[in-house]
Amino acid sequence: KSKKAWFFFGDSQMGKYFNALDYPYIITSKKETDDLRCGFLDYVHLPRSEEWVYPQYNQGPAKFGRKNHFCSDVASAGNRRFESDSTEGSNFMELLTVDFASDVEQQTRYTNTTQETATLHVANQLQLRGLTYEDSVCVVNVGLHDQKLCESKSDSHCLVIYVTNVKVYLNLLYNVCGSIIWLSTTPVRDTHNPNYPQRNDRMEIMNEKIREVMAKFDNGYFVDVWERALGNTFVDNAHFTQDFYDNVAGLFSSLM
Repeated sequence: KSKKAWFFFGDSQMGKYFNALDYPYIITSKKETDDLRCGFLDYVHLPRSEEWVYPQYNQGPAKFGRKNHFCSDVASAGNRRFESDSTEGSNFMELLTVDFASDVEQQTRYTNTTQETATLHVANQLQLRGLTYEDSVCVVNVGLHDQKLCESKSDSHCLVIYVTNVKVYLNLLYNVCGSIIWLSTTPVRDTHNPNYPQRNDRMEIMNEKIREVMAKFDNGYFVDVWERALGNTFVDNAHFTQDFYDNVAGLFSSLM
């Protein structure tokens, strides 16, 4: 409770949670990505890799980001930070767009994956403010976009890829996050629509596997919002009416 630095990592779903937060401090400065889809590296002030290396079979991006290098598959998240300066130092919360458990969207001269880049940015932000990992909380989810990687693969193979990638991702975050809170992936409306890769039965298994993974981290917590999401109204295949996001965000607002 009352940690100075809160980081939120995810896709548009996480962006909606972030936007619904009731931040308990007076915001004295803001920073946002100029280009929601392609402005990540400019936002974090890290140099692009000289050559964009294409993803392996078990990595994103799968759609837009694959054709548009240094851009995200997710269209409507974008990085942003709200900060509050006081005589006791600064408190801040920040959203970083990370839409896969492993992807090469945001490669730099120092990092090979977006997950490595995001972790480096967190370390830089903490160091800049004279903070340590013990001052930070990281709220994380990926899962909806990872299912794009399931095409032409069995569900069991897809699950192995996802869990393996999540473990690598969490081990990176472990070095910079005092606490790691994993938000379960939410259900979709059209679970058997061939136009969408997401399947609710698969995601329930994915959630349970990550619950088991999080139990092995001494600073890890798993927050299950699956049932709560099922009780809400969809506005499209993956997103819900605002009251759902307000409800989930209220948990984190109460801890800040």
